[in-house]
Amino acid sequence: MMLAVFAALALDPVFGAPTLAGAHVSALAVDASSGAVLYDRNAGDAMVPASAIKLIVGSAALDRLGTGFTFTTAFTTDGNDLYLVGGGDPLLDSADIADAARTLAAVGEAFFPGSLVADPGAASNPRYPDGWQVDDLPNDYAAPASALSFSHNAVTIVAHPGPAVGSPLVVDPLAAPYPAIENDATTGAPGSADTTQLELAWDAPNAVRITGSYPLDARTPDELDASVLDPARFTLASVARDLSANGVTLHGAPALGRAPATARTLWTHRSLYLPALLAKMWQPSDNLLAESLYQAIGGAGAERAWLHAAGIDPATLTIADGSGMSAYDRVSARALVSVLQHDWNGPNRQIVLDALPLAGKRGTLEHAFTGTPLEGAVFAKTGTSNHTRALAGYLTTPHGTVAFALLINDWMDGAPGAADRLRAVQAQFLAALQR
Repeated sequence: MMLAVFAALALDPVFGAPTLAGAHVSALAVDASSGAVLYDRNAGDAMVPASAIKLIVGSAALDRLGTGFTFTTAFTTDGNDLYLVGGGDPLLDSADIADAARTLAAVGEAFFPGSLVADPGAASNPRYPDGWQVDDLPNDYAAPASALSFSHNAVTIVAHPGPAVGSPLVVDPLAAPYPAIENDATTGAPGSADTTQLELAWDAPNAVRITGSYPLDARTPDELDASVLDPARFTLASVARDLSANGVTLHGAPALGRAPATARTLWTHRSLYLPALLAKMWQPSDNLLAESLYQAIGGAGAERAWLHAAGIDPATLTIADGSGMSAYDRVSARALVSVLQHDWNGPNRQIVLDALPLAGKRGTLEHAFTGTPLEGAVFAKTGTSNHTRALAGYLTTPHGTVAFALLINDWMDGAPGAADRLRAVQAQFLAALQR
């Protein structure tokens, strides 16, 4: 009780900082083991969580899928066609297909009279979850999840200044035909700002459009990371290209289709195991991995069932996706702390700690709180979107471990140095709990 009163007295003034003028703040801190409340500020309010919601999909995956889970991809054949059976692995890449080609050659299966047929499975998930914003969609961080995924479902578009101010940028051709590129970007005056960006072409739904300008005297080419608009066809085209480059001959045109159940398996590839996938998701805040795991566990219904089993009322949350990209997501600080307590007091504690960003050491917190007692003591998931900043995880203190969530919505400070001022608020919040 004394600790709770001390924390309240120390923390209440923190949230009066000018950078939070007009903002909505929700915070909860509890003893991770006992659940004793150390600080509560609007902890039950429904808040936009941004990427902090990835705590839920990761923890649900640990319980529902198990630590031995991997995404599995296979090549099978009926003696005529070669089938690519996708397992939703966004990390599948050209090196994996080169390995498959070597395996096929070693067993005398490098020639097929038929086609490469890519099987997208029976999943009926929408291409994009509800509530994703149209200005995000052409960017690599908004790549859609699919059973057929390849190389993070993203491509880098490389563009060079044209010969004169006002001339179109010169865009390098892509190695695979998706997405189609519409180039509306021009060459800017020497020394001008780079204003290039990606947009969805509303009048050409299968294209990504480049707009803006890039300076004539730029020393390096412009690189824009784009999501692919049709991951299944992108995967089909990319894998067909890589198989051909590695000596596998197919005579028919690549196509999407279903693999017969009687097809013979020639090659199987397993992704990293789930604990490593969690680190790859949580530490850089990888949206596609979050959506891929969200689909693997069964989507929102499966997450709600898991929350209920973990003692968290799913009616207090709105779950529209796994990544936090949806404008419809709402989560309370209390729900996030309950998830954290569930993991702390369960068998996966060390897996979770190893996978989370760590202050001053790794992930999205690598450069946060350095040179302070918080360095190496904050294991937490960040969340960042328009007017939202979130931080939820564990804090090591001399008195034990604290599970906490600090959610800030409607943050309007746009003046220079705003990010540093917001980080200072987070630091004061954590430092008061650490004493």
